[in-house]
Amino acid sequence: MNLSLRRFEENDLSQLDDWSHAVGAYKYMQKITPLNYSTPEDLKNWGKDFVWFAITIDHEAIGGVWVDRRRPGDSLGILGIIIGRPDILGKGIGRRAISMAIHEARGTLGVTRIRLTVRKENARAIRAYRSVGFEVSGQGTTALDDGTSVHFYRMETEPFSEGPVLTATESVGETSA
Repeated sequence: MNLSLRRFEENDLSQLDDWSHAVGAYKYMQKITPLNYSTPEDLKNWGKDFVWFAITIDHEAIGGVWVDRRRPGDSLGILGIIIGRPDILGKGIGRRAISMAIHEARGTLGVTRIRLTVRKENARAIRAYRSVGFEVSGQGTTALDDGTSVHFYRMETEPFSEGPVLTATESVGETSA
């Protein structure tokens, strides 16, 4: 399997709901798009407010990954990712897509620090984030619309001081590293 990222396109939007439901993300993720995205018209702000990529395996889009800023010129980027195929989770795809997206966000947006939130019970995601340099920087609890409490970690990284950068196209193994 070959992993690559390509710029997220308007025709990819129709897959977001399917991806979210396929892996149950709709229950927990407040937004499966960048913070600065609301309508297809906002895609024109790609590279100004956010970078958003379709994650592809052998040219098939299987998810999305993005980094955006809350304020123009901010050096802090907010990372989001969704992989919509449960059969390929745990194979290192997210880890590689995150590394590649962060590298692109640095060059395009100029961000130097990346933050995300993750449910405390999402051990697989936490392992993936740690493997690309994220560390827990805080924690909290939020309530879903149905009143369910969700405990989360805030994780951050300043990934540009050392370490390898994965290439734009790289073979994905059958098990996570």
